[in-house]
Amino acid sequence: MLYKEFSIYVDMAVEARDLIRGAADQEIPGVKEDVEQLEHIKVTTITILNPSGAEKMDRPIGTYVTIESPPLKINDPYIRDEIVAKMEQSMQAMIGDHLKPQDTVLLVGLGNWRAVADALGPKFIEYSPITRHYHSYAPDALVEGMRPSCGIAPGVLGITGLETFEVIKGIVEKIKPALLVVVDALAAQNVNRIGTSIQMSNTGIQPGSGVGNARHAIRQEDLGVPVIAIGCPTIVSAAVIANEAVKKFCLNSGAMFNENTSLSSIKEILSPFGGSMGVTPKEIDEIIENSARIISMGVAKSLFPGISEEQLELYAT
Repeated sequence: MLYKEFSIYVDMAVEARDLIRGAADQEIPGVKEDVEQLEHIKVTTITILNPSGAEKMDRPIGTYVTIESPPLKINDPYIRDEIVAKMEQSMQAMIGDHLKPQDTVLLVGLGNWRAVADALGPKFIEYSPITRHYHSYAPDALVEGMRPSCGIAPGVLGITGLETFEVIKGIVEKIKPALLVVVDALAAQNVNRIGTSIQMSNTGIQPGSGVGNARHAIRQEDLGVPVIAIGCPTIVSAAVIANEAVKKFCLNSGAMFNENTSLSSIKEILSPFGGSMGVTPKEIDEIIENSARIISMGVAKSLFPGISEEQLELYAT
C-alpha cells in the first residue's frame, strides 16, 4: 500500500523480490534466484525467465546481479578488488561473445552533476578510460588490445532542455556502438542499501523512475544496441523511513500499528514537498566518489581484458 500511495518505484530487483515474496517467502513463478557468498561480498543473481515473472516483478525479462558489501565509504582495497573482479565476471557473462575487439563501446553517465546524490553517472565517466579519439588521431599512444570507447554525461532535462534518450539516440545513430554501458544513481527502499549495493542488469534502465520522475527508458528495443545498466543506491524515500519508524515504535511500545493512519500522517507531513522526499546520508560525497571509482574499474576491466589497472587509469578523463 505504501508504494502505491506514494507512487514509489522499486529500482533494486532484490527489493522487488522481497516485497513480492512478503512474509511467506515463497518462490516467484518465472523468477530464478542464485546466491553466492564470497569472502567479503554477497552476490545475488535474479533471472526473470518469462512474461509471467516479468509481470510479477514489474521489470523486463533478463538478468539482475546485485553485489552487496560493507559500506563503500570505507574504501577497503581488498573488498574493492573483490567487487571489481565480480563486476568483470558478471559483465563478461552479460556481454557474451558478440563484442569484437574493434567494436566501439559507448559509456553513459546519467544524472545531475550539480546534485551530489545524483552525480554517480557523471563521476563514472570522469574515471573511465576513453580511447576512441586515440584510435583516430594517436593510435601509437594506445596499449595494444584497447578497443575504442567513448563516454558522455548528458545531464538532466532541467539543465539541458534535452531528453536523455534523445541525446543518446542521436549519438548511437552517429557512431554506431556495439554496446552501451549506462550508469545511474538508484533509489533504495532500505537505508542499509545506501552505499553497500551495486546492481547490474542487461535490460536497460528508466532514468528517474526511483524518484517519481520517470523519463524515456534506455533499452535495446528502442536503440537497437545491447544495454548494460549499472547503479548504486544513493537515496531512500522519506515515506519509507517514516513508515518503518512508526511500525518499529508500535512494535516496541506494544501499540497497534494501523497502516492507513501511518500513511495519512506521513502524507500530511510531506505535503509541502508534493508528498515525496528523498533522503541521503551526510557521507554521500564519499560514497559517490568511491562507488564511481569501483564501478568504472569494474567496467573497464571487462571491456579491456588483460590491461592492467595502472594502464587503464592513464586513459581516464
